Amino acid sequence: MKKLKFLSFILAAAMAFSFAGCDFIDDILHEDEPDVPPMEPPEVLEPVDPNWPVTAFGTEIKKAPEKVAVASPALAEYISDMGLMEKVCAVSDFCNFGGASAMTSIGSVRLPDMETIKEVSPDYIITFAQYEESILIELQQMNINVIVITAPKTLDELRDLYREIALFFLGAIEGPTAGEEYVAEYDFALSSLCYSGEKKTVAVIRALDYMMITGGTMENELLTAAGLLNAAEAESGYIYDFEKWKEFDPAALFINSDIHLIDLESSDLYKKKSAVKGDKVYNVDVDALGLCSKRSFAILKDMLATVYPDYTEGTPFEPAYPSMYS
Repeated sequence: MKKLKFLSFILAAAMAFSFAGCDFIDDILHEDEPDVPPMEPPEVLEPVDPNWPVTAFGTEIKKAPEKVAVASPALAEYISDMGLMEKVCAVSDFCNFGGASAMTSIGSVRLPDMETIKEVSPDYIITFAQYEESILIELQQMNINVIVITAPKTLDELRDLYREIALFFLGAIEGPTAGEEYVAEYDFALSSLCYSGEKKTVAVIRALDYMMITGGTMENELLTAAGLLNAAEAESGYIYDFEKWKEFDPAALFINSDIHLIDLESSDLYKKKSAVKGDKVYNVDVDALGLCSKRSFAILKDMLATVYPDYTEGTPFEPAYPSMYS
């Protein structure tokens, strides 16, 4: 019995020594190993979009604009022509083309609707006109970026504007291609409506008495490219020189929609002009024509069909009425 107890004691001691020895050996083997924290799951990185950032309108656009308000009707129309209105969340007053007339309005630059702007909360407001300083400060406090763009004054500047619009909305990779494609489409449309026969002189009257489309303007470039001779091409600044008024006698007059033929017939300046006496006076939307946009091309086709009987692309305008001569 004593021998059995002794053997049990020896066996327990051996086991204790064995465990202690394992710990001792393990300590020696791992003596120089640093403490390694548990591994964390790898960070999931968002895919990099090569389109952004991009510089457009002289401003760095860090990511794709998602909500853009356009505070100039002409600018909104250019964007619409390019098929990029899906990222426009609001427009300004007086946007009277296509579907833009039904969109949310943020007022005008002179009379902004700040409550609606706050509700819409656009990332950017882009505009041809500058807000007052106090309005700009309020917009900055809402974290709204305002980009003031120079309105085009020539067809080349308009082409550059189309390129910048594409950059702004589509980014550094897709933007240049889309911009050039649209400019090519624009130039093709302009060249396709050109009349190549014998030219006639016309004048486009913005307002009485001497305000009209003159030389040195984007609109004059459009008229000339289409094949119309502008009777006021030698003038500038949208004003015809009254000292040269005796020379002014175009074959046809296109007058803004708010001018009536009776206004010309009762005017000492216009009533003796051959276009007025011969009922060659036609109402057009001169403001829309002045944009030199796709809508302008449609108007221009009708003007060409009115002046040139052998031009078949457009629909001739009816003479303006009422007339005291008819």
